[in-house]
Amino acid sequence: MSLENELKLKQLYQLLPDGVVAPSVWFTANGYSSQLLYKYRKNGWLTKVSEGAYIRPGSILEWQGAVLGLQHLAQLPFHIGGLTALNLSGFAHYLPMASEKTVMLYGEKTPPAWIKQIETVHLSFYKKPFWKISGLKKYPTSIRNWEITISSPERAILELLYLVGDKGITFQFVAEIFEGLTTLSPRLLNELLQECTNRKIRRLFLFFANYYNFSWAKYINQDISLGEGKLQIVKNGSYHKTYMITIPKEFNA
Repeated sequence: MSLENELKLKQLYQLLPDGVVAPSVWFTANGYSSQLLYKYRKNGWLTKVSEGAYIRPGSILEWQGAVLGLQHLAQLPFHIGGLTALNLSGFAHYLPMASEKTVMLYGEKTPPAWIKQIETVHLSFYKKPFWKISGLKKYPTSIRNWEITISSPERAILELLYLVGDKGITFQFVAEIFEGLTTLSPRLLNELLQECTNRKIRRLFLFFANYYNFSWAKYINQDISLGEGKLQIVKNGSYHKTYMITIPKEFNA
């Protein structure tokens, strides 16, 4: 290897931490041609993890490395949300399916093919519900001093409420999580609820907030629009007149 190529490879390893997935667009932006990538792969200096994405050899690929590649290197506006964000913030120490730790990612755009093709991590992408930047925060990772963007608990619970009745997220499951949300910010919640256009989220949130009667609940704006018409949240449930939703009978005593 020439001195120039040796320095370029050394620079690559300085730029790319162990465990972080780098897409082809990042290599191109940093002056690494497709021919050079082929040479690195052939010589075992890079490992291909999907079509158009690479990692340093010997790295252990986990979901944080995939998300850092998506957010930091590809610079795409996806964030960790829903149940995964609640779990990271300490509000839900379990996932809906014990056999598969699925990481929930939210964003308006279609995720690139390279990240969807990674088979060793389980990522689920959602386009709804969506707010712009309200309720997002930084979360530290174990990779250098890099951080990932995740939903705050206030935003994450609203994202999760959208999925009640779908993808294994039951009313009772969300109720368990909501019961532990004793320290939410009413200011941020009011901001998010004001921006929210989904009647299911608004109705479920107000129901749970008042059902558990948290101290922060008295500061929530109760006059937000609930929309028109009844919503069946659960089958064979009990109808709640205030929020116009069907809920499990034991919650409508």
